Amino acid sequence: MMTAQKNRGRRVVAAAALAILSLGVTSCGAINEQATTFQYAASDGIVLNVGDVEVRNLMLVTKSATDEARLLGSLVNSTDAAQKLEVTLASGSVSIDVPAKSVVSLEKTENAKTVPSTGVLPGALAQATLSIGSGSDEVRIPVIDGTLEEYRDYVPGGHDPKSLEHLTPSEKPAAH
Repeated sequence: MMTAQKNRGRRVVAAAALAILSLGVTSCGAINEQATTFQYAASDGIVLNVGDVEVRNLMLVTKSATDEARLLGSLVNSTDAAQKLEVTLASGSVSIDVPAKSVVSLEKTENAKTVPSTGVLPGALAQATLSIGSGSDEVRIPVIDGTLEEYRDYVPGGHDPKSLEHLTPSEKPAAH
């Protein structure tokens, strides 16, 4: 009789331990959102909607904080009416026509748009206002340079390979 009570007690303790262990292993999902449910811009630029225009992968490419900067990204207008997006930075602004039912790719030469400067170094975020009609959004646009090869062709004035020399490892002098 004593053995039966011991076995039952051990089973109760084992079941409780198993329940606590399984709660500890699976409870993360109960209090934390699943990472794969987050929507984010899987790119170097920002993604948002301004009025009826979808702004996708918007970024600025430049050599420095004071040099001219080119806008990259795509503008999608699914409506039946043409839209005009105004991008305003402290250094100036640029207007981009987005025809009805179209996509304007700013990477294409015929759609190239530049601003006098970003006011921030590449790697930082430039404060800007995006507006269409009376609606506007305050945003921070990523500023990049020609460090990544895929953006070198878009650097206003051309990419200078010397700007990357500091990224190349140099040989250390031989130890004596």
